[in-house]
Amino acid sequence: MRDTLLRPRVLVPAVALAAVAVVVVVVAVVGVGGEDPAPATASPTPAGGETPEVVTAGVPFADRLVVYNGRSHYGDEQVFREFEARTGVRIELRGGTAGELGERLAQEGADTPADLLITTDLANLWRAEQQGLLQPVTSETLRTQVPERLHADDGAWWAVSTRLRVPLVATERVRPEAVTGYESLGDPAFAGRTCLRTSNSEYNQSLVADMIAKRGPQATEALLRSWMANDPDILGSDGEMLAAMAAGDCDVGLANHYYLGRALKDDPSFPVAPAWPDQGGAGAHANVSGVGVVRGSDAVPTAVALMEWLTSPPAQEQIVSRSEFAANPQVPPPAHIASWADVRIDPIAVEEAGPLLDEAVAMMLAVGWR
Repeated sequence: MRDTLLRPRVLVPAVALAAVAVVVVVVAVVGVGGEDPAPATASPTPAGGETPEVVTAGVPFADRLVVYNGRSHYGDEQVFREFEARTGVRIELRGGTAGELGERLAQEGADTPADLLITTDLANLWRAEQQGLLQPVTSETLRTQVPERLHADDGAWWAVSTRLRVPLVATERVRPEAVTGYESLGDPAFAGRTCLRTSNSEYNQSLVADMIAKRGPQATEALLRSWMANDPDILGSDGEMLAAMAAGDCDVGLANHYYLGRALKDDPSFPVAPAWPDQGGAGAHANVSGVGVVRGSDAVPTAVALMEWLTSPPAQEQIVSRSEFAANPQVPPPAHIASWADVRIDPIAVEEAGPLLDEAVAMMLAVGWR
């Protein structure tokens, strides 16, 4: 057991945190002793033969939470400071890349000090869930604030934000309507004029895994081979891709939408635009950043309270100011990308795409995607 100091707190659902300073959380803590505990839940209904302990108002709350934060470079730490101010719970953020944090949790095992993991991309969330690093939890507030398609079936993780991985065009040389879907990246008209991020990118791996799940392996491989036939420049990051497009080094790329959103916020005349794919069909591929309670945490009710806060409208408004889309459907995009609100999206099929990640990587390498 971890040496965690507790003191009584009273919490209200996170949707009301903007208006009041008292907090009430209704969450159940899983029974102890099972190798595969049932989700912590707001319902006292027995699960899997076990009767969960129901924790309600007045439950002791931890003095602090340790958060492994794979979003530490996103500039949204103020959200945690506000939670501290509203509740008195101290938040200790420990940053790192998503991959580093997953490896750290796996190595630390039951001795990890972490209570929450916040990470980017389906690949990282799914792997953490499959490795048993996350404790399934739920609450009425989380279910209200996060749509069903944006959390794990068992509550092991819950989306905090969503992002679209879409084709981009250099507006000085290509009209956005010339690119209509992901197939356009393989259009011979753009031979020698495309750029892609490396196949090491988890964003690309998740996109391809989702394509395999929805299109099938043969169609997906044919699509990737058409991309490679255009001899794309392979770059190290989405930011590097935007810079190359603005400089005239390539005309069509593939990136997460928020990189472009931030560039346009800084410079509305930035010469790159999204080319929203498949708007008459499936729509633009949508992925998530998410949060989950680390298995073995001694502060589950406090951790769930923070999750409820992160998905509440006041916190979501701060998160989307960085050009991401909210997980909570009550929160619109920020003003500088408000016109993107009506884009047709194709949410990632998490449970189907997750098991296909290894196949996706193998396929990308087989077609020559470095």
